[in-house]
Amino acid sequence: MPGARRLHRWLGLVLGAWFLVLGVTGAILVYWHALEAMELPTPPPGAALPLQQLFESAARHMNEVPWRIFPPDATSRHARAVFLTDAGRETLYLEPATGSVQASLAWRGAAVHWLYDLHSTALAGPWGKLLVGLSGLPLLLGIALGLRLWLKRGAVPLREALLPRRGLRGRRLLSSIHRSVGFWALLPLLLVVASGLPVSFLDTTRKLLQPILPAVAEFTPDPAKGPGPVDLDGAVATALAALPAWRLAWAEPPGDGQDWLLVLLPRQGAWPSGRAAAFVNSRTGRLEEVRMPDGVDHARAWMRAFHEGRVFGTAHRLSVVAAGLAICVLSVLGLLLWRRGRRPARARAPA
Repeated sequence: MPGARRLHRWLGLVLGAWFLVLGVTGAILVYWHALEAMELPTPPPGAALPLQQLFESAARHMNEVPWRIFPPDATSRHARAVFLTDAGRETLYLEPATGSVQASLAWRGAAVHWLYDLHSTALAGPWGKLLVGLSGLPLLLGIALGLRLWLKRGAVPLREALLPRRGLRGRRLLSSIHRSVGFWALLPLLLVVASGLPVSFLDTTRKLLQPILPAVAEFTPDPAKGPGPVDLDGAVATALAALPAWRLAWAEPPGDGQDWLLVLLPRQGAWPSGRAAAFVNSRTGRLEEVRMPDGVDHARAWMRAFHEGRVFGTAHRLSVVAAGLAICVLSVLGLLLWRRGRRPARARAPA
């Protein structure tokens, strides 16, 4: 037990500040789309223009072809065109009814973008992403050690371990609060941290899950000749005619090739789902290929949505926020307990 207590303490002292950063940023990012939208004007109501017109409007504004274009959806009421520039990624927000540009926002042009990169990559690119992923392992270890210490709490009454009791003072009060917060936040913390590991290690997750999850569902396009050259709307119509249960998430233009790439999501469904990719020949209008999601794609989409609080509605979002804040509270209380424990006995507050 002394070894578990010592390891739990030093994990908190060495990594507690970083855990606090992850907790604060994670709690905020549960609502990051709404926070980003607060910095943008609200588009006027009206029927949306065809996607091809929105695509051309964005291209004229930037004098180049967009990398991706997103139709209005539940995430954003704007149509969005993303460009890859020398300075980084830039997004144009278009009025769906008119095609006019309402705002232009570079990545990290909003405060929430910095928080997103801090939480996901520690502002250090691929190496930072590895650091964030690996930090989930000592966090899980600290949670497991905390549970063991709670179960072996010795002479501490169960009531005091669940809720701080009135009349406690000094170090005993801090310890009681630390135990109580750790107990009530245990399950949300475990689920949030465990679901975050597959988000950081996508390739490893695929290697582990591929042997045990269903393989990709094959889809063979109709070999019939297409109707001829198609624009973006024609390509979307061709893909959705073959896949009526799906909707467009975003589109990428042919570029150096000749195929529109259309990324699709299911129209309906209670659970998160992997994405399908449809390739439509811009010259012939023929659906050349469809790549359907396999079991690993569905599992990873589910785990990412769970990590972000998007599975069980508002209650799920609030539980993820609470888990992030609990990490902060536990980190601060752990530091205070350590400082109190280092004081001379005569300087400590009476129990």
